[in-house]
Amino acid sequence: MFPKPGQNQKLPGNYRPISLLSILGKIYEKFILARLKEHCSDLQIIPDEQNGFRPNHGCVHELLRVTNLITHGFNNKLYTGGVFLDVHKAFYRMWHNGLIYKLIANKLPHYLIDIRTLFLRNITFKVNLNSTLPETCYIKSGTPQGSILRRLLYTVYTADFSVKKHITNCFFADDTAILAQGNATKFVIRTWTYGNRKMVYAMACCH
Repeated sequence: MFPKPGQNQKLPGNYRPISLLSILGKIYEKFILARLKEHCSDLQIIPDEQNGFRPNHGCVHELLRVTNLITHGFNNKLYTGGVFLDVHKAFYRMWHNGLIYKLIANKLPHYLIDIRTLFLRNITFKVNLNSTLPETCYIKSGTPQGSILRRLLYTVYTADFSVKKHITNCFFADDTAILAQGNATKFVIRTWTYGNRKMVYAMACCH
């Protein structure tokens, strides 16, 4: 555990965990990552609106999408309303059973799902504190820091984000912008509220 700079070191939440992963496990994950990327591409699992952790994509692309939409609204005398979401500690909050369900729902090969299930259900950790190791604990959500699979698994986990009419979704990893446009502010508010209340509720249940 490394203390975060400028934070109160008496609070556990102000420490950053650094995982020391098995070298053999990390090599094995490289092969799994290559297979996962291939199948995600073939099955078109990752939505085009997701610009995080994808080759030839970045923050600039996401900012341009948002800016162009707002500019289009101004030019056509439309109002634009938006809600911006940032999931707190997103990579540590992925529900294991939920992730496995989504891997199955996206029709990924069974061997990859079985391997990932074994990895997720057998992750343990110990915290080295003053040269003392406590008893072994099990990780019930998320993936270990340092795992090269965590980014792709998170994009798969959030790939089923709800799509609604008159709503534009903009994703960059765990940062999300949900935008609505209309010729009146009441229409924008009503559209966003109706189209996203189930969406936000589903995110809250998952995270």
